[in-house]
Amino acid sequence: IGEIDGLMEWLLATLISEQSSVDRSGAAQGISEVMVGLGGERLLRTMNEVLMCLEDDTLPPHIREGYLMLFIYFPLTMKDEFADYIGPILNPILSGLASESEFVRHTSYKAGQRIVQQYADSAISLFLPVLEEGLFDENHRIRLASCQLLGDLLYKIMGVTGKQSTVTGDEDDNFGTDETKRLIMNVLGEERRNRVFSGLYMARSDVALAVRQAGLHIWKIVVTNTPKTLKEILPVLIELILGCLASDSYDKRMVASRTLGDLVKKLNDRILPEVVPILEVALETDDVIQRQGVCLGLSEIVAATSKEQVEVYSDSLLPAIRTALTDSDANVRTAAAGTFAALHNVLGTKALDEILSPLLAAMETLEGEEHEYLIGALQEIMQAKSKVVLPYMVPKLIQKPVNIGALASLSSVAGTALYEHLDTIITAILEGLCDVEEEEVEKELEHAKLIISSIMEMEGHENTLDILEETLKDEDSKMRLYSSMLIRTLCSNQQLEVEEHITAIWKCVLPRFCDTNISVVKNCWEAFNIATKRLPSGEQVRLVPDLKMAIYMAIDSKHRRDPTYTLPGFCLPKGLATVVALYREGILNGSPELKEQAILGLKEAIQYTDQPALKPSVVQITGPLIRVLGERYTANIKIACLDTLSLLINKVKVALKPFLSQLQTTFMKSLNDSTREVREKGVTALTKLVSLHNRVDNLFTDIHKETKNENLSTRETMFSALQGTMYIGGSNMSSNLALSIADTLTIHLGAPEDIIRTVNGACIGSLATFFNEDELEKLIREKILPQGPTKEIKHGQALAIAGLMRYAPSRMSKMDLIGALTGSLLKFMESDNVQVCNSANYAAGRLIIHLQESGEHVDCLGKVVAVLAKNCGNNSSNDVRSFANSMVHMINIAGVEPLSDDLAKSLLVPLLDSTTKKIPAVRSSSEVGIATLLRLKSTEDIANRLSATLDPKSLEIYNRFLPTAKRVAGENRTHNSHENNIFSFLPEV
Repeated sequence: IGEIDGLMEWLLATLISEQSSVDRSGAAQGISEVMVGLGGERLLRTMNEVLMCLEDDTLPPHIREGYLMLFIYFPLTMKDEFADYIGPILNPILSGLASESEFVRHTSYKAGQRIVQQYADSAISLFLPVLEEGLFDENHRIRLASCQLLGDLLYKIMGVTGKQSTVTGDEDDNFGTDETKRLIMNVLGEERRNRVFSGLYMARSDVALAVRQAGLHIWKIVVTNTPKTLKEILPVLIELILGCLASDSYDKRMVASRTLGDLVKKLNDRILPEVVPILEVALETDDVIQRQGVCLGLSEIVAATSKEQVEVYSDSLLPAIRTALTDSDANVRTAAAGTFAALHNVLGTKALDEILSPLLAAMETLEGEEHEYLIGALQEIMQAKSKVVLPYMVPKLIQKPVNIGALASLSSVAGTALYEHLDTIITAILEGLCDVEEEEVEKELEHAKLIISSIMEMEGHENTLDILEETLKDEDSKMRLYSSMLIRTLCSNQQLEVEEHITAIWKCVLPRFCDTNISVVKNCWEAFNIATKRLPSGEQVRLVPDLKMAIYMAIDSKHRRDPTYTLPGFCLPKGLATVVALYREGILNGSPELKEQAILGLKEAIQYTDQPALKPSVVQITGPLIRVLGERYTANIKIACLDTLSLLINKVKVALKPFLSQLQTTFMKSLNDSTREVREKGVTALTKLVSLHNRVDNLFTDIHKETKNENLSTRETMFSALQGTMYIGGSNMSSNLALSIADTLTIHLGAPEDIIRTVNGACIGSLATFFNEDELEKLIREKILPQGPTKEIKHGQALAIAGLMRYAPSRMSKMDLIGALTGSLLKFMESDNVQVCNSANYAAGRLIIHLQESGEHVDCLGKVVAVLAKNCGNNSSNDVRSFANSMVHMINIAGVEPLSDDLAKSLLVPLLDSTTKKIPAVRSSSEVGIATLLRLKSTEDIANRLSATLDPKSLEIYNRFLPTAKRVAGENRTHNSHENNIFSFLPEV
């Protein structure tokens, strides 16, 4: 006995060892053989220990497999003595069948097979109920094993192996015989046979493919005739189906509903009279699970039944389904929606009319929870059949008063079917918001936003943007306001592919940056801001031209011509930040072409932004532009940078002081550029920058030094820079430096180059605005008034007088130099040299403008007008005549009072004569001169008065020319400064 105990201990240890499965199998077989000699008492003790261990869910797989192997061998050795343990071991075997471990499942199945084979005759009542229950287990592996073991039991009873192929063209082909049917009936009895066959039939509709295949295989082998068998087991089968329909398990409800549908296909109208009334009653039960299951079952029945059969029961089915759709439980409503979808597939519009119409009508009367259930029902229906239901529901829901809440709830589940109706829905929503009471606006607005947020795909986003673009143009301020709120919501939608739609978004919102409703402006700015910030940096660079064009198109042509216009959207706090950020990416990381576009776009944005909104972005704007100017880029890029910085200085002024040193260095560098236009833009920028300086001597010293450069282009540029900077900031210059510059200017009065003499004359005019009075008078009386010996000096002196009249006429009056300057000017105007004469004519034009403004020196005015009229006449060369005519134009568009009739007449007569000349320049300049002299754009009074005083010849010309003069008065050339302005190339100051 001691040796046997030792052997048993070793065998039990091997049984649960982690060695191979073969060793454990051998140990199990050895234990079963030894157990025969030890007897029933030892078997009892061993089985109790094994069963206790198998109850532990944490048992390692190899130990569980070892114990389960005992159930394979004990039946062979212990025979009937082991029959008492069949009941207790079935649950461990079924648990093993559900194991994640494949070898445990295999061993459990083998044990089950052994039980079935060994005790099919004697202990069938013990294990058959367990297998029946296993057919409906939550675990699909247990269902599969139970089905297979049940098949093995039936095969055993029938005396067949069950291994033959049952693959045929029809799933209802059967291989059973009357003899096998009799054998099964004798062993199981009719009641048990009906339960087993019902379970097998339901296994054919299992949600797991392996279970369906196993169930179908067994059914074909054991059943002789499917329709006949179904009629025999129908009561039991229906009972099982109803039980599963009421189950908590979704899988069971699905199996039951599929089985029901399959039954209808097989038995047609023979089953409907029995099943439909039962299901209708079951829909009224308090059991939520059963109501859900019944709806699933009805869906399958309807799907499997012909239209004629469904119509027979439609009078009772439709109200029942309508009730289920408004069930308090969401799962029941979902299942009922599936039934509705099946009904619609069969009945078509009748289902819509009989179910949807009453539901929609009830929306107006139901409140509270009932209303919520109704909305839930419509949502479920929408999810199930959106493409059919939405066209039916939308026209009813958009009738005034628009039910925005319902539309929102249904749109959120409509999917892509919504996109075809977006135009109708969004327009109705916006109109509804405009009509709603003020206290309800917030709630309804949230509903509207929900609709926009429910749009998930590109097609829907495109449609929405197109619709909102149009509604944002509506004349109704409220319509625009709510549209702007919805587009802001759309831009916040994480499903929106911003890269694909950004240009459409810009096209939509940027034009509303100038809306009269500030709330619309803010909402559109937020939409722009949200969408643009979502762009990856690489995309931002690529989109620079698109943004530039979008901003350009957003501003109408009238405002584009107005240099003072600002765009309200850009003038919001941080209103320009996002635009600057995108353009900054283009400036720093774009190709040369994109850099230029980004800089020009930035300039345009600055133009339309006011100072407070620009200030926070000064650093982000200025830094990149200075960086670009410091590198080797094309002239176009440099010109764009200098233009933009000039504009920025104009706009923000002292806010740029931290960059003063860098900007000065950069601008001075541009004055030496090889491209003329870059140099000119550098002069303009430096002229504007000097207004920020308190200590200007270093800057003027550098410029003054370069005026002596041997290179003509450099000298010209430096003189231009000197003129502009002196005019703006010369008053801060030290007196010694001013004297030094005055000496240089005096020397260059007779410079050999025309361009140097011209800009030198303008420099003298700028110097005169701040120069010491005594020194200035000395300079004028000694160097400018006496006519020089050469034509170059005379030209330089005439240009100097022109500069004085252009930039410092008031100071000349204050210093009582007008008379002396007029006397010298008259001599220059009568010069035979065209350059001298025209320079004097320009000075005369400027002097006349000053005298008209001040009302001083009437005698001087008459003398100058008389000589100017002479230069407009026949005795002058065509060049002088044309230029003199243009000076009449310049005088009369300067905003001063019209000349007296006598003075005006003295100019009109030679101008009229010029209109008869064939020289285009003479004729064209005289036409414009007459139109402005007579002020024909605003009045005909002057023309009428002067015409009455004309001699016959002049009057004839006047009458013939008057229609032309009126036409010319409306042309642009009449209102622009004449191109022959001798200082037009200099920076505007």
